[in-house]
Amino acid sequence: MIEKRFAKRIPSSRPALLLFDNRTVYAIMTDFSRHGIGLISDEPLPKDKRIEIHFDIANQNTLKPFQFKAEVKHCISWHSGNHIGVRLDFPSESYLELYELLAVA
Repeated sequence: MIEKRFAKRIPSSRPALLLFDNRTVYAIMTDFSRHGIGLISDEPLPKDKRIEIHFDIANQNTLKPFQFKAEVKHCISWHSGNHIGVRLDFPSESYLELYELLAVA
């Protein structure tokens, strides 16, 4: 399999909330990059599904909250859950700055 991502993925195990169709689903981030996030969830989501995602990233004993609109790029059945990959619509400047800071560490 050929890796399509150009940006470094940073491992994570932070909780996230996925909002869609008047529902809220709990997930755990597996990693994040400049424009995307990997998640594990009990709930499968269809490819191309539009969602809102809420999460935080820890940096130097501080939690920085984020929320974005995103699109489901894949959902793969994995062990007892689902691995979901989403692409963020418009990452904020503060998200990109924090990502760049963590990516060089």
